[in-house]
Parts: sequence; C-alpha cells; structure tokens
Amino acid sequence: MCETVAEHSFVSRRDSTFREYPPASAQIAMIVPFYGDLTVWVRKADAAGWHFPSSGRRAGETILEVARRELWDAARIVAPKLDLLGAVRYVLPKQTTSYVYMCEVSHLSWWYDSPDKDKVAEVGLFKKTPYPLASDSVELVLEAALRARRTGLR
Repeated sequence: MCETVAEHSFVSRRDSTFREYPPASAQIAMIVPFYGDLTVWVRKADAAGWHFPSSGRRAGETILEVARRELWDAARIVAPKLDLLGAVRYVLPKQTTSYVYMCEVSHLSWWYDSPDKDKVAEVGLFKKTPYPLASDSVELVLEAALRARRTGLR
C-alpha cells in the first residue's frame, strides 16, 4: 500500500514494492513510540512543530543503530524491540528515504533524565495528534502505525 501526500510517500513493509527500499538506501530513521494508548512526540528547538524522533545516519551506522540512538537522544527511550513499519520516500529537495520503526514503551526515563535542551525543546505524550505538526509526513506515518497496531504488525 503506497500513500502519497505532496512531496513524500509511505510504503508499508507488507507491500511488495518495499524491497525497492533496502536498508542501505535509508538515510534517516523515524520512530513512532507508543506508551500504552499514547504516542510519544518531540519538538526540537529549531522545528516548527511536533514530530516523531528522527535522525540522519552517521558514518558507519546501520539504520537500526540510528533509530536506537535517536530514541535515546530525543526522548530518553530504550526500546526492547523496534518493529519495522515501512519507509517514507521524500522527493524534494532531493530524493531521500527514511525507514520508519514503531515500538512499545513501558518505561519513560525522561521523567528524571531529560534530553539535551539544545536539541529537544519538549517531549510530549498525546492521545490525539498534537498541533502544529512539523510536516505532513508524520501524519501519514501515524496513520500507518495506528493501522498496524489495530491489525497486528506481522
């Protein structure tokens, strides 16, 4: 299932076209953390709105290592398991692929060990989508993650 909104599209890992997005092609990792029925969002000091923890790949990192690093750096979360949800392909300004993961979180350590305030202005738990959003792609990813939770990510 491929969904398009403006300059980006989401491809589920269940879709046969997902094999066109190998892990080595992903430059960004985005993670949708769930804490029960709530989603964990971050707002960076230099961003226009809320988004999920996401970061670019550094030299020598796998995309899964990027996801684990960013979860800790942005929200002080150590996830026992990351489930691959799919990929977002951004077209503008240049073609970029982001691997999207989701995880279930049972412990939030940022209650006492907050993220670096120069990088993350706020961390929030929301039952509904927070506004303003940093981009349209996070809404697309949230819909896919909620659908995967309802139907089971297998």
